[in-house]
Amino acid sequence: MATTPLLPRVCTTSHFQWGSKRTGPDLARVGGKYSDDWHLQHLTAPRSLVPQSIMPGYPFLARTELRFEDIAQHLSANRMGGVPYTDEQIANAAADMKAQSVPDDPNGEAFAARYPKAMARDYDGNPKMTTEADALIAYLQVLGTFVDFKLYDGKANIR
Repeated sequence: MATTPLLPRVCTTSHFQWGSKRTGPDLARVGGKYSDDWHLQHLTAPRSLVPQSIMPGYPFLARTELRFEDIAQHLSANRMGGVPYTDEQIANAAADMKAQSVPDDPNGEAFAARYPKAMARDYDGNPKMTTEADALIAYLQVLGTFVDFKLYDGKANIR
């Protein structure tokens, strides 16, 4: 099942994830490890929490409204690449994005039915708008939470 409609536009280019070597730490199991407030502060001013960090700050994420109008096209493209989004998920993508970041959204129940493991809340603490910070924090909070690591065999794919 596909993860959640709020997807990031930054992050995976700098971090070690699922076998690729990058600059930053492994994000494979970061979901739920830190609070939303911690992630927002880390995205805004990384060295305020991790003094040795070389990550740049992304304070604009919390000020930049998330674009909803083209999310269905993004999900369709991801499906062509193998992500198992359904026609229903693609058709409801914009409404689901809103429902995921607005706790009392009228489409919340339908969103939860399509994404039973996803969390719906205001991720960046700004209820006046859904921002790119909401999307990135939502993404970070699910990393590794849909995987049963007890079933993982680290030596299965060694070549």
